[in-house]
Amino acid sequence: MLRLPPLLLILLLAAPAGAQPSNRPMGGEAPVYTERALSVTPLDHAIRQRHWAPGLNQGYVPQGLTTARGTLFVGMYLSTEPQTNRGPAKIFAVDPKNGAVIGGFDLPAGIGHADGLAATPDGGLLFVADNGRALYAFDLPRSLQAGTAIAVGEARKLDKDPALGSNFLSFDGKLLWFGRYSRDDGSARLIAADPATLFSGSTQPFRAAEAVRSLPLPFHAQGATFDAKGNLWISASNGRMGRLYRIDTQTGAVLAQHEAMAGLEDLARGEDGLLWGVSEAGSQRWNSWATFFPLLFSFDPAVLK
Repeated sequence: MLRLPPLLLILLLAAPAGAQPSNRPMGGEAPVYTERALSVTPLDHAIRQRHWAPGLNQGYVPQGLTTARGTLFVGMYLSTEPQTNRGPAKIFAVDPKNGAVIGGFDLPAGIGHADGLAATPDGGLLFVADNGRALYAFDLPRSLQAGTAIAVGEARKLDKDPALGSNFLSFDGKLLWFGRYSRDDGSARLIAADPATLFSGSTQPFRAAEAVRSLPLPFHAQGATFDAKGNLWISASNGRMGRLYRIDTQTGAVLAQHEAMAGLEDLARGEDGLLWGVSEAGSQRWNSWATFFPLLFSFDPAVLK
């Protein structure tokens, strides 16, 4: 009979069903700038895959996330200093099966954060939100081939309205949903707009009156995605907390909320009912935070409690 060391046996028996040990082998390139162990998080019981976020050793900070044609796309910006929140930004293409970087391209110099990403179902267009300033559309296949972003039309700036912002976005197949990160003023709104309206070629800033829908938004919103059943999920975090919200797309009411890891950024829809998330906690810029979890990870929303 196989006899396990007492401590290991205790840890295995105490682990919730479906949980993965924090030292489980992962894909991607492991950080060389630290030897910290991964933090235990409130989502561990739901996590199914874990990969190191790309670009960590080069000083990139994970932000936006989306999927297209079976590939994860991660938006990142270069910064190792807590005081510097903008830098050269890049899209990394990652194989969700093993965490390997399989491509990518540089974003224009005017994009310095790459907060949110969304893609059309056919993988033809990639939408990018940049730190509350503007929304962009790029030809995804051509950009990957060229190694630099190929724009489709002009970027659409947003009106200087406290309700508007582009710190994250998601595409439901018809509408782009986007919103602003808000600490505590309660003014930020979740906006749904027709991409044809957003990228009509207008030189005027997008106004709230052009929105198809405008809903209240939780504080600290960082990312969004729609699951396989059409439910809208919002991630929210700062350096000390993280949450997941399921939102009613008609009223904005919070239908469910779950504790998550600090530093949780964008979300994306995966396969087999899973969602993907990415955390910036433990990137070189934020390596002083108590939470160390600079990962791309998939999780099953059906088992969240």
